[in-house]
Amino acid sequence: MKLLREVFRHPVVLLGAVLLGAWAGMLWPQCGALFGALSGIYLSLIQAVALPFLVLAVYFGLQCMASAGWQWRRMAALAVLALAVMLACALGGALLASVSAAGAGMDTAQQAALGRLALRDGAPEVSLGAAPAVALAAPEASALVPHNLYAVMAFGAAPFVLIGVLLFGAAVAVQQREQADHLNAILDAVKRAMELAIGVLNTGLPLIAFVLAAAAGSAAGAEPVALLASFLGTWFGAVLLAGAAAVALLAWRAKAHPWQVLTALREPVTVCLLAPVGAAALPEFIEALSVRLGFSRAVVELLASVCPVFVRTGEALFFAVLAVFIANVYGRAPGALEILAIGLLSCAVALGSTGVPGAKVVLWAGVLQQSLGLPLDAMLPVLLMVDALCEGARNLVSYLAAAVLVAAGSDLLDPQKARPAQAATVAPLAPLVPLVLVLPRRQALLGMLLAAGALLSVFCAGLGVGLRKILLTTF
Repeated sequence: MKLLREVFRHPVVLLGAVLLGAWAGMLWPQCGALFGALSGIYLSLIQAVALPFLVLAVYFGLQCMASAGWQWRRMAALAVLALAVMLACALGGALLASVSAAGAGMDTAQQAALGRLALRDGAPEVSLGAAPAVALAAPEASALVPHNLYAVMAFGAAPFVLIGVLLFGAAVAVQQREQADHLNAILDAVKRAMELAIGVLNTGLPLIAFVLAAAAGSAAGAEPVALLASFLGTWFGAVLLAGAAAVALLAWRAKAHPWQVLTALREPVTVCLLAPVGAAALPEFIEALSVRLGFSRAVVELLASVCPVFVRTGEALFFAVLAVFIANVYGRAPGALEILAIGLLSCAVALGSTGVPGAKVVLWAGVLQQSLGLPLDAMLPVLLMVDALCEGARNLVSYLAAAVLVAAGSDLLDPQKARPAQAATVAPLAPLVPLVLVLPRRQALLGMLLAAGALLSVFCAGLGVGLRKILLTTF
């Protein structure tokens, strides 16, 4: 079984399944509905088990962090570092797209074909004339705070669920440990069951990769992929550079060789690239960072679960590369100040679109139109064609950024290293002495008779109260 799992998780096997699925989807586009239905079934199943595991990982990470004391300054420093990592990725992606001139080499025929994508069946309706100005209201911060935790969990939006879990976990963490032990034992069993279920669903990863690639290939087709080849090449190149930088930082912090880091992260990276839900790779990431690379498990569970949901580094990188690509298509190569503005806007929109359905298209298109003066009609088809193809790479960048934050904050937030001075002053606990109760046979028999008499008296009293109520209601 272990050998079969190793074969199924090998990158060569998975790459072959992806290529075969994409070829099948482009060869038989009429089967796109079937491929889409199968991918939807897998997506529903993996979401049903990944979201509870994500919730419980955040909960237990928060409990371990609270046991070491609330370190607000260090958490605030990590939040600032997370925003800096997001901005660095966005600026790097925009700079790479500008240097490689993605989208600048299109001739008139290719631009016309790109424009015809907006008129294909199933594309959104876009007006090429003067349209009334529509105010794009940014999501308010109060909208992210849930009013009903159960309704939020039923809805299934990860940001809202995690905010509710953070509030609930903080309330449990301030209680005494003895009062929460029973709840923690139950939730730990549920967490292990969800981890096992995710592992079972990920067993057939080659088949899943084939179906997802076939669904994406039949939906996009060969023409859009050929037209967007420069964008896709730049995008995956930016993802590769971001991954290399993350591996180098992890190797430096873990004091290991980069090849050891790559070997440890092989399985989670593979699952994250091929699964449509990034949380499907969360158990593998937690095991790789805590067990194989030696970081604190409490810090890994908390940061690796929260950061990819709220600090959307992959989304910011995607928006930045796409903005430069669209600007080059229209012959407006961005300068240094415009690249800086694109990086800042990418981070702002990635943060603002957290938990808002459809905001990846509407918010970013509106911001880009206002800042760069580009028409909206070319933005929508590009987003719709490329979004499904780049989902796994976006998730991978977000999780690798979370791994970098784990490496940076492992020493700062490690519960075992948080308060060494207090730990040295605490005296070791005395060994527990078992309490032995010895009763002679006569005393044991007498105790059993007394217990039986007490139970019989309680039973008779209850029976008498019931008969009295019946008699009073009858007569």
